[in-house]
Amino acid sequence: EIQPPFKIIDVNKAWVDLCGFSREQAVGATIKTLLHGPETNLEVAQSLVSRLVDVDTFDESEAVVVNYRSDCKKFRNHVRVGALRDEKSGNVTHLVGVFCKLRDDLNDEFYANV
Repeated sequence: EIQPPFKIIDVNKAWVDLCGFSREQAVGATIKTLLHGPETNLEVAQSLVSRLVDVDTFDESEAVVVNYRSDCKKFRNHVRVGALRDEKSGNVTHLVGVFCKLRDDLNDEFYANV
């Protein structure tokens, strides 16, 4: 969805494997309801979401967050969200998110400005 609360319309097998939720569990839900947990930095997550709200000027955004799998195991995740636009009108039709699980032993300071 391109309007808050940005419900999930589809996920691929890599997302299912990373997050532990089935496609059926994910579609119609939000990232917040599925993946946020005790160590998720809500300021970082909210900053990412606030950039998505103005779809007319939005192009892409990224952040590093702690998320939680369906089995409650946490993982650090580099999230990148981009806008897909209609070729003719230029209007945003979809948002696509790409997750990349980060190694736990990497220095958080390296990702502070992502």
